[in-house]
Amino acid sequence: MVKNILIVSLTRMGDLIQTTPLISGLRDKYPDARITLMVSSDFVDAVTLIPDIDDSVVFNLRQFKDSEQWDDESWVKIYRYIESELNEIRNESYDLLVNLSHSRLSALMVYYLKVKNVIGFHCNGSGDRITGHPWMQYFGTEPFNRSFNEFNLVEMFTRSAGVDLKDREIQISQKFIERDVNELFDARVQKTKNELVIGFQIGSSLENRRWSTKSFAELADLLIEKLNARILLFGVASESKSAADMISLVKEKSRVVDLTGKTDIPQLTELLSDCDYLVTNDTGTMHLAAALKTKIIGLFFAHAHPFETAPFSSGHLIFQARISCAPCSYGVHCNNIVCVDKVLPEHIFNFVEGHLELGRWEVPSELKNADELNIFETILSSQGIVSLRPMLKRDLSLNDLFRLAYAVLWRETLDVEIKTDLKVVQENLGNFSISDYDNLLDSLSVKIKFLKEIEALGTEGVRLCEGIVKNASGIRALPEKLVKFGEGIDSIDEKIELIGMTHPELKPITDLFCKRKENLIGSDISRLGIESRECYSLLQKESRRMIEVLLVHEEQLNVCLVYKTHNSISV
Repeated sequence: MVKNILIVSLTRMGDLIQTTPLISGLRDKYPDARITLMVSSDFVDAVTLIPDIDDSVVFNLRQFKDSEQWDDESWVKIYRYIESELNEIRNESYDLLVNLSHSRLSALMVYYLKVKNVIGFHCNGSGDRITGHPWMQYFGTEPFNRSFNEFNLVEMFTRSAGVDLKDREIQISQKFIERDVNELFDARVQKTKNELVIGFQIGSSLENRRWSTKSFAELADLLIEKLNARILLFGVASESKSAADMISLVKEKSRVVDLTGKTDIPQLTELLSDCDYLVTNDTGTMHLAAALKTKIIGLFFAHAHPFETAPFSSGHLIFQARISCAPCSYGVHCNNIVCVDKVLPEHIFNFVEGHLELGRWEVPSELKNADELNIFETILSSQGIVSLRPMLKRDLSLNDLFRLAYAVLWRETLDVEIKTDLKVVQENLGNFSISDYDNLLDSLSVKIKFLKEIEALGTEGVRLCEGIVKNASGIRALPEKLVKFGEGIDSIDEKIELIGMTHPELKPITDLFCKRKENLIGSDISRLGIESRECYSLLQKESRRMIEVLLVHEEQLNVCLVYKTHNSISV
């Protein structure tokens, strides 16, 4: 029975808010358990926003940032601080630990705490990486297969704890500390009856993810002139210069209030709740506003990818450039960030104007043929899960087809089996058009052929592992046989990796297989053989199921094509 839970989230405010469906699910699953949240000292104020938390642990490495402030400059001081803090935590005897941080430091900390039941990134005594739970293993492979991922980080985290996501969205506690926000305003900023209040978050943690200050200024001019808007600029103190640059470009400067660096988290929460809309880069402020149900226009540039980090709440609008390099791969530094120029101030203004008139997001007529834009609305799917609905109909590509198929496969196989009925497939395919069906079908048949090859390699891997187990556990183990089986395993693994490298659409399956094998640690040959056999068995089953899912999608494409053809003939 789980009675004492520790959740480790040592990253940013947005990540903390994204843990709320996980935490509420754990509360439902273990109603009598004590839930403690470990956070970085940078975001300790955000703990008051997180519902269902009984206690918190603050980890403060910020105190060591400036070595000149130390009594001595010895690393021993840092070690002793970490050791002392972890000893106190270990004394609490947690029986479940969920690590949502993926740093090496967090892995070492988790190992030191000696909690038996760990979900997430940790390591063994030799420092070998271990990733607990299939959904966390998937999380470890996703950055290398972003084109084929349809899961928000919220879903990955939540499912890793075996929590049902149906009808769960991010949320914040209504018990946060209320402050008097009027002190942040002067008499000119009081909201009148017919006035819109629109927040701008013009900064972000990475500078190359930002829409330009010039574009924000032009949007502000449109909103002020045509919709009688007041603009509130949010952000940290380091973004004040960008705010000043933007204000210098705005015509009616008196209608823009610079709050960068002037709000704590409770004040920011109050102010966001009073905004009619928030126009923002991919930031923690965006997630906070989504939890408050403030309407969001989210801007995703460079590395930012809406399928991963869009607000996990329905009713919001997301812009992303539709160009071949978007989103950037992690670790890539772009010298020509053209994606930020694809979204124009007029685009956002027209959407806001339409939303005010209709009460819903509608694509303006001038944007219906915008070839270099992806525009999504966050909705609750028929499965009750927050999803992205494309608002511009695009040709179905092979990547799209595999992304949709993987969404079915992983939800069915990585945890508790989730049945996906035909309605979901029809719903997803209905968001696309098809102009080159024959070419798509030919490409699909090639990929299915190689999926069958992966399945066959999985079957052969199971056979070889059974040979290892049988030989290693016998009275007379024959080393030469073990060597032969091992060589066969190496050959199979090379072939599996090669298929994944040469067919990117299949790489999510081969990468997850490799991630599972990373967790096989030790020197007991018989046990390693049994665990390896399970890896090959899963590879075999997932390849077979992926073929079945793709054939269902193909069947539905045929139905759509026949319907469209007959409809054209009738006309």
